[in-house]
Amino acid sequence: MPFPRVTVCSFNPIKRTFVEREFNSRGDAEKQKLNSTRDLSDDLLDYLMMFNSDAMTLYGRADGQQLHSGDNVFKQYVATHPNFTADTFFMNAGFSCSDMFKMCSFGGRRFDCCKYATPVFSDLGKCFTLSVQDSEKPWMKMQTEPGIAAGLQIILDSHLEEQFDSETDGVTPVFSSAFENGFRYYVHANEQIPFLASEGIAVSPDSVVYSALSSSKYILLSSKAWGNCSDSWPPGYDFAFPYTAAMCSTMCKAKYFNRLCGCSPSIYNYESNFVDCTPYETYRCMDTKMKKVVNQTTLNIEMPTCEECRVECRSQVYHSFNSYGKGLSRGALIWLSKQGQWPILHMKSNFQVVNVFFRDMSYTEYIQKQGMSLTELLSDIGGNMGMFMGMSVFTIIELSLFLSKIGWIAFSRKRRDYMYSKKKSEEQHEKELEDVVTGFKLFRHRKSGNDMSRLREKIKGLPMHRVTSEQLNVSKLAWENEPDLERRLAKVTRQKSALKEHKDHQTEQVGRGRAASMFRSRRSRSETAPATSHIT
Repeated sequence: MPFPRVTVCSFNPIKRTFVEREFNSRGDAEKQKLNSTRDLSDDLLDYLMMFNSDAMTLYGRADGQQLHSGDNVFKQYVATHPNFTADTFFMNAGFSCSDMFKMCSFGGRRFDCCKYATPVFSDLGKCFTLSVQDSEKPWMKMQTEPGIAAGLQIILDSHLEEQFDSETDGVTPVFSSAFENGFRYYVHANEQIPFLASEGIAVSPDSVVYSALSSSKYILLSSKAWGNCSDSWPPGYDFAFPYTAAMCSTMCKAKYFNRLCGCSPSIYNYESNFVDCTPYETYRCMDTKMKKVVNQTTLNIEMPTCEECRVECRSQVYHSFNSYGKGLSRGALIWLSKQGQWPILHMKSNFQVVNVFFRDMSYTEYIQKQGMSLTELLSDIGGNMGMFMGMSVFTIIELSLFLSKIGWIAFSRKRRDYMYSKKKSEEQHEKELEDVVTGFKLFRHRKSGNDMSRLREKIKGLPMHRVTSEQLNVSKLAWENEPDLERRLAKVTRQKSALKEHKDHQTEQVGRGRAASMFRSRRSRSETAPATSHIT
């Protein structure tokens, strides 16, 4: 696994010997003593230690009168030393790499610490970031197996003799908001600022610390993909270094102070993009321009919320599980004294050992995904509408067309006039059709009524010879009582011929009646039919 960076900071940001010895000021070829004029007083040192304090911590702890007097001393010193700046002072007054790092090894192999260490400025002054991934040696870039022996080991020197103790030098010890001796180190990814992105781990002299690391990766959705993260600086933030949420928040505070105060506290002013505020200027600006009274008693300082600084879309976080051991063994002290010719008493009072390693060769990856894709959303909506409302895609299309037409009618007067005229035209057409159908029905009713009435009259006018049962019995009896067969047959023949003549007479009368009826129906049709009728 790729090994992270480790940034180490000393709790003592100023070496005593630096104040006492000669140094070469920035841009000056002439050597001068920092305190040769005895104007670097205890008050000025205490005031300089507040340059790196957080603004809220400074406002809560500092006293306005003391800050004002310290600011006057600082301005007097700057007037006599025009090239003096607080940042340059801390970078020059801090420990060098060889002072802090005594021995480094990775996977049991020793290497030159200062070859891969870079000085950085933090809230504790001058620090060094150790990046083994920058090595050209493959075995230094990654840890290949879990455990202490395969990780990074650093032996540090606190140099407690470089502190102001007021007993041997008569100078009051400075307080840099740290309550212990030793070092604080941060384990962080390459693109992150150590003191902003990681929790610090403290180690004191004559002790050993073991930091077992576990790694977590976070891959989040950007705002373009329904997420809330960002990989680029917000509008108005034009900076060259990589974007992180912590750095964006820091630069947001720097811009806020620069807008209200005309300068920015040094802790927020990364890469000196703005003018540095002195501690008193920071305190005064917060007290006059940021203070807000709540409920007439409570005082709040209005700091920017920096809502535009979203969490980065890709990040890697290292969590450390620390355990400590007190005291270096006698054998370790003797072995170290042979390696660097360091006195045992000095090592016992100032040395500490830092072990950083992966506890297992794995990491946890958190990937943010959409709870429901567009296809799943449409399927869910379509399923519920189809099951509970009986709707389909065609129904939605028809409903959309209907609503669009309703909206067209509602907003277009021309469309309303057209629909009104169309409705009137359809009503007139329906009325004409209804009149035509009614005329046809009346014509058919008249035709069928005249034919049936005449037929009934003809049937009533036909001669009807009703034969009673007595006459039928008499005829039957006469037929049966006729003894002569020839006379019986003659009677039958006469009856048949008479019956035939009767039928022919009836047929002739019916034919005449039909002809007359057809003539009358044609005449009535020509009289009752409408003069003109056009059906389209």
